[in-house]
Amino acid sequence: MRSAARTVAVCVPALAVVTAAWLRLEQPLSSFWRVLALLGPALAAALPRHRWLRVAAVVVATVAAARIAVGIVLVPWRLDHPGSAFGLAHAFSTFGTRFGTGFDDFYGTHLPFDPRVHVAMTELVLSAIFVFALGIALLVAARKPVAAALALLLGAGWPATLLGPSHGVAMGAAILGALLVVLAGLGSRRVPALALPSAAVVAIAAVAVGSATAARHGLVHWQTWNLAHVATGPEDIGFVWNAQYGGLKWSGHQTTVLQVQSDKPPSYLRAAVLDDFKGNDAWGVGTPRPSDALEPSAALNRKNQTSEVVTVNALADSHLVGGSIPIRYQVPAGVQLVREPGVAALNQNLPHGFRYTVWSYTARPSAAALRRAPARYPAELADEGMLDVDLPVGYAPQPFGTRGRAERMLTTVRLDPALRAYLPLARLAERVAGGAGTPYGAVSRLEYWFLSSGIFRYSNHPTHTSPALVGFVANTHAGYCQYFAGAMALMLRYLGIPARVAVGFAGGAYDPKQHLWNVSDREAHAWVEVWFKGYGWVPFDPTPAARGAAPRLNQAGADAGLTGAGSTPTPRQSKGGAGSDTSPVETKLRDTNGVGSRRRVHGSGKASDSSLGNGSRRGGDRSRLVLLLLAVLAGAVGAIVLTKVGFRMTRSVRRDPRGVAAACRQELTAFLVDQRIEAPRSATLGDLGELLHREFGVRPEAFVASATAARFGPPEAAAAGALTARRELRALLESARRGLTLRERLRGLLSLRSLTRPVAPADAA
Repeated sequence: MRSAARTVAVCVPALAVVTAAWLRLEQPLSSFWRVLALLGPALAAALPRHRWLRVAAVVVATVAAARIAVGIVLVPWRLDHPGSAFGLAHAFSTFGTRFGTGFDDFYGTHLPFDPRVHVAMTELVLSAIFVFALGIALLVAARKPVAAALALLLGAGWPATLLGPSHGVAMGAAILGALLVVLAGLGSRRVPALALPSAAVVAIAAVAVGSATAARHGLVHWQTWNLAHVATGPEDIGFVWNAQYGGLKWSGHQTTVLQVQSDKPPSYLRAAVLDDFKGNDAWGVGTPRPSDALEPSAALNRKNQTSEVVTVNALADSHLVGGSIPIRYQVPAGVQLVREPGVAALNQNLPHGFRYTVWSYTARPSAAALRRAPARYPAELADEGMLDVDLPVGYAPQPFGTRGRAERMLTTVRLDPALRAYLPLARLAERVAGGAGTPYGAVSRLEYWFLSSGIFRYSNHPTHTSPALVGFVANTHAGYCQYFAGAMALMLRYLGIPARVAVGFAGGAYDPKQHLWNVSDREAHAWVEVWFKGYGWVPFDPTPAARGAAPRLNQAGADAGLTGAGSTPTPRQSKGGAGSDTSPVETKLRDTNGVGSRRRVHGSGKASDSSLGNGSRRGGDRSRLVLLLLAVLAGAVGAIVLTKVGFRMTRSVRRDPRGVAAACRQELTAFLVDQRIEAPRSATLGDLGELLHREFGVRPEAFVASATAARFGPPEAAAAGALTARRELRALLESARRGLTLRERLRGLLSLRSLTRPVAPADAA
């Protein structure tokens, strides 16, 4: 009972500090009762005195902790399936998957995290509390003060350094206090052989932990090195949704970033909208405005909405990706959702395994219905810049069909020095689509021109010009989705038609086994959204498919056999003549290229272009990890060598002849033990000499005689014997080392056997 009470008294402060250090990573805190339910079995497992009872208690505590922390039952129950480890194979596989997910998320999330969002991280924190609590309790029960102190330092110092300087001084003081309780509560009168090196290691670790917790810039920033990605490589894919035209470069394998469960194939999954085209010559995410969600009343009818359950796999982004026109979202209770018109986001990156539901609306008008949509637009579209192309102050954008609109717009662009470079693009917009009779006619002409005229081609590495979109349309005719969508949206605005660029993902690959669509990083995409009265924002896609890309399904909103929103008009559907939206330019292009010039069918599927903005992968740097491992290895080797040198220097400072003889005996014993030659603790100098002669063939008589004289001779002979003993010992060990191989020398240099060997008793007379 006294031993168990001592174990509990020493463990309680240490377990409290470890628990507090890990729970600081959560905000708000998870269930306090679950934590107590984990600490109880961990502490109880260390109380039995019999070894086998303690092992059984550890197994029971681990099974209980797996059920409490992760919800996995580790008890065999399928006795009729020995091939599956009696049902445990699936449990361990699930446990490993959750652990890996939580560990990856742990390095890709701002701390403190929300346990209601990051469920896998909460399970990882609870598991860490149990593992460290169990380890500390077992070491305390085994009366290993140094090992228990190091386990406490790791268990509390790791989460403390991850959280940074918040309450770092208080946390460091708590860790120090718990360390003192462990060392004092388990201390003994005899100083162990490892006291000096262990104290040095604890001191260095304490400095590192204190630096990382109490200072803004710690001594070691190891928490930024993700060791989980060493074997598998980086996983999380991050996107900069603002347009960039410097080319696309992808590294690594295709990665599934989202999984979508839906009754209908997802055509386009929107993450953000790019409303502003300003002086930076590129489309960008603008200030949220009500016109971003200017949808018809039919979109608010839940019968017209499609439910999509989205699971995040490896997307390093805060935006909630939803169907073409996302209307409403459902996230776990308590999750803070940042709602903006037309889009939604979390206040942090989407964690691994995060699941939410989005209800989206897709307009499905026919081509004839879109032709009937008039060019009458709400005031919000003009007032909030949806017709704006960075024209001078005082110029009021005029909608499509306004008398004299084209002449006034072209004159303004030609006379403004800041806009003169865009004059070729504005003129091409008028030449290709300015003569259409309706806004939809202009949209379909431009889309057909980009897709099927034979002028443009897809390229991930186009020639960059300035301005990029003007050079693309007028000169190079090669680009990726951001070029096509950005150019078409800008040309539509020059025509007086409200348009913008939408960014996200195009379609996905259907998995019949899981009944869901896997959306990869290569399917990131940009397309055009055009506003039509009665239908809201309707998607159009002017980007041709790259060679070898999978064909896309018919886009939502296109009638079979008819030209719909986002579909390419065919010669049979656009005959020209009175009342037709077909322009002479389009007719000429069709006559030249024919139906075969159309390069793809619209819709969802594997998108040809592979990115929006700068696709970046977060993960561990392998070269940095190699350097880290080499540094740790070098540090360990250096610590062992320096510790041994320190012990030798400590023995060499002795001046008393008897002390010199004892030091020579200890050094000879250490040499033999490091070479895995067992020397009895009661061996005399003569016994050690005979052992050395038998194993290495050297003559130890001179050393034994001088060391014996120093240990047992009269004072006059003892002093001379001490000097001779040191000299003879050096010569003896040098002779013995000459017969060693390189491997044996390294083994003796790095062996810890001599450091852990208890101090030998004094020689008998």
